[in-house]
Order: sequence, then structure tokens, then C-alpha cells
Amino acid sequence: MIKINTSHILPDTPYLLDGTESAEILELPPDADPPLAPAGDITYHLSAVMAGADLIVTGKASVPLATVCARCLDDIRVTIEVKDLCFHFEKVRDLEVDLTDDVREELLLAVPACFYCSPDCKGICPMCGTNLNHASCSCDRSQADPEPDDAAPSPWDQLDALNLAPEKPAEKKSAKKPASKSSSPAKPAAKKADAKKPAEAKKPAAKKPAAKKKSKKQE
Repeated sequence: MIKINTSHILPDTPYLLDGTESAEILELPPDADPPLAPAGDITYHLSAVMAGADLIVTGKASVPLATVCARCLDDIRVTIEVKDLCFHFEKVRDLEVDLTDDVREELLLAVPACFYCSPDCKGICPMCGTNLNHASCSCDRSQADPEPDDAAPSPWDQLDALNLAPEKPAEKKSAKKPASKSSSPAKPAAKKADAKKPAEAKKPAAKKPAAKKKSKKQE
């Protein structure tokens, strides 16, 4: 276990912690693909300081692992190293802090998806299985891995032909008003308006009073 007792850390003085820990704490799965197994202990070099009641730990850690090359399938040994460890623990004055899980997590995150025996590994022949790093073969690998034909249709051509531009919304057409017929003899609306008005009663013509005949006496 990787532990630090903060009561041993003096003010303004880094507390150095160097040591090793069993790689079993990594808990590597036995059926990992590619195979991955510890090839030695974890080595760590840590520096701890107190910032008030908080603990700050920096440093590095590494572990050797046994695996296989992803190209030639040779057994190889690699070293996983993390050089920028940094942990912060709050309010741990005069307490013992366990760093095991934090160091384990950082090492596991640094493990790549696959490994290679060298950057220029030649791999194996796909026809006879010869490791081309150790020997050469007379196989015609151009038949096993033919060069791409530029004239052959590409599966990406169908994607290039797709029109992915957003469609413009259709414009709304305003409804046209029916043209008025100027030659119509009468507007039906006017007729309706006249029909609603009550018929006015015709007043009898006033009779003029008959002129009185002058009597002979008046003459």
C-alpha cells in the first residue's frame, strides 16, 4: 500500500516518498486481448507538501508489463510510465492518506490499446505466416493484398451523390380575389339592401279646395 502520514510533513518542506509496490494491485484481467500481465513491481517517486490542511502530492510511477506485438505477435516487454502525477486531498492534516487507488488508476489510464515491438515492425506475411522481422519469404504478396483500382467504384461515391442541403420551405401563395364584372347590370348586394327597406306608403295627393263661385249679389 502507498500511504503518507501527513503528521510527518514539516511546514514548507516537501516530504519525499520513494518505493515499490506489487503490480497485483492493477488487477489486470487474465483474458485480456492483447494478453497483458505484470512483469515486475510498480516503482514510484512522490513528493508531498501541506497547503494549510490540504495535501498535494506530485511525482511519477511506472510498471513493466508482458504482452505481444500487435503486428508480428512476438512476446515483448513494455514499461508503462506516468510522469505527471498530481493528487489533492482536502482537510487531511495529521491523518494517514492512502494513495494506492489513485496511482493504480493513473497507470491503467496510460495503458494503450495495443503494443508494438518497434515503430518499424514489418509484421508477418499474410500468406505463409513468416515473421518478416526475422526472415524473408518468396510469397507474392501483391496477390494477397492487391493495389486499389482507381477505376473501380468507391463505396464513398454514393455518399458524395447525396444532397444533404436543407430544403427551402415552400412560399405561401396569397389567394387571388375574383375579378369584379363591370358589365353586370345590377349589383346583387344593392338589391338585397333595397329589399330590406320597408316599402313607403304612398300618401294621397292633397285635394285643393274648390273655388267658391261669386254670387250675383256680390257682384
